[in-house]
Amino acid sequence: MIPPPTFKRNQPHDFKYLGKPSQVSILPDEKPQQRVVADTPVPIPAHQSPRKPLGTLSENTPHRPAPPPPPKMSVLETATSTAGASTTKSKRKRQHVLINGKIFTQMGKIGKGGSSDVYRVMAENYKMFALKKVKLEDCDESAVRGYKGEIDLINKLVDVDRVVRLFDWELDEQKQQLSVLMEMGESDLNKILVMRLNGTTPKLDIPFTRFYWKEMLECVQAVHDFDIVHSDLKPANFLLVQGRLKLIDFGIANAIDTDNTVNVHRDSHVGTPNYMSPESITDANAATPEAGGVPKGLGKLMKLGKPSDVWSLGCILYQMVYGRPPFAHISSQISRIMAITNPKHEIQFPDIGVGDVYVPPALKGTLRRCLNRDPALRPAIPQLLSNEDAWMNPDGAEGAVVISEELLALVIERVVNRCKEERGMPTTEEVRQYPNSFMRKIREMIEKA
Repeated sequence: MIPPPTFKRNQPHDFKYLGKPSQVSILPDEKPQQRVVADTPVPIPAHQSPRKPLGTLSENTPHRPAPPPPPKMSVLETATSTAGASTTKSKRKRQHVLINGKIFTQMGKIGKGGSSDVYRVMAENYKMFALKKVKLEDCDESAVRGYKGEIDLINKLVDVDRVVRLFDWELDEQKQQLSVLMEMGESDLNKILVMRLNGTTPKLDIPFTRFYWKEMLECVQAVHDFDIVHSDLKPANFLLVQGRLKLIDFGIANAIDTDNTVNVHRDSHVGTPNYMSPESITDANAATPEAGGVPKGLGKLMKLGKPSDVWSLGCILYQMVYGRPPFAHISSQISRIMAITNPKHEIQFPDIGVGDVYVPPALKGTLRRCLNRDPALRPAIPQLLSNEDAWMNPDGAEGAVVISEELLALVIERVVNRCKEERGMPTTEEVRQYPNSFMRKIREMIEKA
């Protein structure tokens, strides 16, 4: 390179390129010439010895033994671990909580009920969990037993995919507080129904209703397989986790003593009135007219079995179809409870649902069977999930075809025209062939429509 003429240099300066010819800068009265320059030396401080050239890759790479495999961790440790970090034992800070030595950041309250609050918390690895804090000082003895029973039941159902997972819990005797760390959900069925039924244009959506009906049935069947009756089913107790429903809140659930009975015996009325079954309200000991009422020495007794959960599911399905549970229109809670147990109070099943949408007969049939006051006449959940169930699977029965009124009118018209023709009335053999013949033609018409 030649410096611009504005630069004044008394001596030439080389712009050297390692191992290549370089053009020397010249004074104005000189001519440029080419010469090969030596390798650019690397300056070495006086206190440092010259660097040795690197060896080959194999000699230069350190040989270290492979690290041992990580220790086996529990479900909670796996979910909250941060690259092998051990349990944090730091002092409790503002907006932080400790559960059995593990620190969680409190992100905000997401729910409240009775004497408990539910918070969204974040572990050290940024995973989200739900933390339920229960103030035991505000609870009576039966409520405390219920919370402890809930933990025992969820631990029993830890491998059930349709039940919310319990990761850890801690009881603080000094503060009288129970902390339960559970799986975090995105929403619950109650919030979903509120958005759909309280919107500007609410409308009965048949595919939506059938999908969530199946989800609820599978959740409840999962706990029935362990002979557990939830007995407090309502939309808020179905948690939406990654697109699937899971059951929560087993505070008043009970296991059935299958060796002696198929029912759970309870000594108090518990549940949500809009979804409570008649048998969860009726005192079995009071049903002794010859004894003149409740026998001396016997308290209240409610016999609950799996059909009680089926009734509650029917109430939720009724709400999805008609916009409210079957007894929610009764303002007085006492009158509502009396109507649930009164066999003379007839439940209405209109032909038109939310948004003036026609309710399919199969759906109304399912509602009627689930909301039968006689528990023995209610269907079991496997029946409701069966391919033979007309509402769950309209085309499930072999050879069945869903036919519209217009198509049926066309079939009748063809039969009448056949009879008016010269051939007259069909023979007995022809009549026997009609069902198969018409069904085959109806299927072809539906496929080509």
